[in-house]
Amino acid sequence: MKTLIQTSFLFLLITQLCFTQWVQVGLNDESIKDIAVQNSNIFAVTSDSGKLYRSIDSGTNWTMIVDSNAADIAISGTGKIFMVWDSLRQYNPYPYSYGALLSSSDNGNTWIWSNIMEQLVDSIPTGGWQDHITVSPTGNVFCDITPFIGVFNKDVIARSSDDGVTWTTPGMSVLGGLLFDFREQFVITIGMSAGITGGDWATNYSSDDGNTWALILGPPLQTFTALGLFSNGNILEAGTFFSGDPPEIHISTDMGGSWTKKSTFPIQITVGLSCSLGLEERMLIGTEGLGVFLFTDECDSLGSRNEGLTNLNILALTLDNNGFIYAGTGNGVWRRPLSEIVTSVEDEITKPTEFILEQNFPNPFNSTSIIKYSIPKLSQVTIKIFNTLGEELETLVNEEKTAGTYELTWYAENLPSGVYFYQLKTGEFLQTKKMILIK
Repeated sequence: MKTLIQTSFLFLLITQLCFTQWVQVGLNDESIKDIAVQNSNIFAVTSDSGKLYRSIDSGTNWTMIVDSNAADIAISGTGKIFMVWDSLRQYNPYPYSYGALLSSSDNGNTWIWSNIMEQLVDSIPTGGWQDHITVSPTGNVFCDITPFIGVFNKDVIARSSDDGVTWTTPGMSVLGGLLFDFREQFVITIGMSAGITGGDWATNYSSDDGNTWALILGPPLQTFTALGLFSNGNILEAGTFFSGDPPEIHISTDMGGSWTKKSTFPIQITVGLSCSLGLEERMLIGTEGLGVFLFTDECDSLGSRNEGLTNLNILALTLDNNGFIYAGTGNGVWRRPLSEIVTSVEDEITKPTEFILEQNFPNPFNSTSIIKYSIPKLSQVTIKIFNTLGEELETLVNEEKTAGTYELTWYAENLPSGVYFYQLKTGEFLQTKKMILIK
């Protein structure tokens, strides 16, 4: 009996430990760019040839059900699966379409072509290709379409309120469909128009499930990779101003009336996911090599959430209906309970019990790097940069800080490659660490 109790306790302990961090649930030899999950069914699209894999047992076993060209995947509330397929023209029974929309009502065993473009021939007479597919929490299916209108194209939105059977274009005049976020009947979307010399990005907002749309001011960015809409009306958008610039996260607290830059990353932001647990609303940011970061709905950084991850190249993030976050990485599909990731701001603030200066990341780095530090109590804080001769190059922080964990980005674009030092100093604490700049 004693042995049985000990064995049971050990099993429970191991189970709890397994779920206190990210756990890989399959496809460890694949790079995953899109994931859709419902109950125990997981669908994952690979980055290379667009293979579509399915697991019906929460990731224990996987089967390839589409061998190429899968581009985007979504599941409706009824279990119907939608897939955007990057087909060549000769494989598509409908003219003027390259990316085609398919659906399956038997868990991906068989697929049927959507006649979406035939239904929309009056509003999009030139035809077009389908790019992205999204299902809202209220059950509406939104499909991004790029019409063929000469050399200038723009993203428009088709919507279905009956599980993809019939389609309309209430978003025909909207630049949207590439990124979506939802809060009850509220919808926000980002899209772009493209031409020979480039394109224009726009943010559009709907308060009635996508029936009508209003154009709102977006942040001064040229490309967008993440979007979040929160119950307090705040909007978070991430992207870059010019190609090659450090990615930025901006917030608007007045529905696009004005924007404030809150954070800058030293590496590409790849994806964003807004999520909530009770009254706590958060936004997860995936990056190209630094893993997953958590932000509040006020765009305050709560740091990284990479415990257990062995591959920090995040290509996809999604939330299932059982309280798990799934990440598509450069090395398979990973899962973690949402309850571990979404912590209260109060918990984050009260965590530091000592002064901590963490190692900058990445390190070595090229031009920009993030420095993270913790303060256990109200303190006058200075953070300075020095060269190997001990000469002070820059003061990054010189102000009073309340207890909490902070991070900042150091820009070293104008400095040569070499070894540098950063120093955290308070009234009772002094620590210096080395970092390496490689260009």
